[in-house]
Amino acid sequence: MRQIRDTYKKTGRLHHAYAILGEKERVREELFAFLTKDLKFPVTGNQDFWHGEFNVFKIADSRALNVAHLNLPVKYDKKVFVVFANFMTKDAQNSLLKIFEEPRADTVFFLVLPTASGLLPTLKSRLIFGEISDEENSLLKAEEFLKAKIGKRLEIVSKITKDIKDEKLTKNDAINFMKNLEKVIKNNHKTKKTNGSRDESLLVIEDIEKAISYAGDESPSIKVILEHLALVL
Repeated sequence: MRQIRDTYKKTGRLHHAYAILGEKERVREELFAFLTKDLKFPVTGNQDFWHGEFNVFKIADSRALNVAHLNLPVKYDKKVFVVFANFMTKDAQNSLLKIFEEPRADTVFFLVLPTASGLLPTLKSRLIFGEISDEENSLLKAEEFLKAKIGKRLEIVSKITKDIKDEKLTKNDAINFMKNLEKVIKNNHKTKKTNGSRDESLLVIEDIEKAISYAGDESPSIKVILEHLALVL
């Protein structure tokens, strides 16, 4: 997803068809943010925006999409179509090819899929691929934590500590989560000066670095450390 955003910022242009790979809700969050913030293209109350969600995207769905894309934009200079699908039949993919071979200049398609396996080579060749990488996904979780209210943060902490107890996660996973919190704060670097004191962001980073150091001890209380961060960040 980052590749698509960066290319658009450099060129101001969009390809006619993209495939974005990754977990659906994470892709939705990033894609819709790209459309609303970068393209200034609303995803609610917008007749020029269409999206559908399918477990299996079939040929009838593809044909309906073809009919919908023939309509001219109503308000904006383009129409945007987003398809969330776990799987696409070969017939549906071949039907999409007919749309993508001669696309309208004012339409953009985003296919959101968990994986590229199962896609026909002919369809792949007409798509620009993006994805929510593991690193991006981890940073998104850190951003979600930082934006959340205290109650939601503590829920996230409870889930992390429960997953460690159930051996779904390890102490290192919790430490990496803290490192991602630090990385997000450094990237944002929204500094506030207060009475000549040091940057607030630097003080916050010090808190996180101390927490990471404590978490590396022999028998740390990850729950207490994360709860402290939930309250002070």
